Amino acid sequence: MPDVDISVRVVEYTGQIVAGGSRNALGVSRAASEDPAAYPLLAGVDELDDTIFNWRQSVVLIDELHRLAAATQDPEVRAAAADIISLAELLAPAPQRPHHRRLIFIGD
Repeated sequence: MPDVDISVRVVEYTGQIVAGGSRNALGVSRAASEDPAAYPLLAGVDELDDTIFNWRQSVVLIDELHRLAAATQDPEVRAAAADIISLAELLAPAPQRPHHRRLIFIGD
């Protein structure tokens, strides 16, 4: 399979992009795929299509990202996990924040 790329962004249900970016989301996805039982949401990210998470799912996703970052020896995967955690935290309900946000992994 040729190398693909995955970008990550937070989007309002209106389509407005709130934030985006991640240095190595593909590396995070592939690292999680090595142990899908431990990281079921991350392992389910589709490299070739969009994968969408809502705020409730993001709570579990953040936990998976923290555990993956602690378990990996790869500093790039750790850094990317931290980037994605920062994005996923933007989905949490907060005063003055719209309730309907999605975290989207955009595959090639």
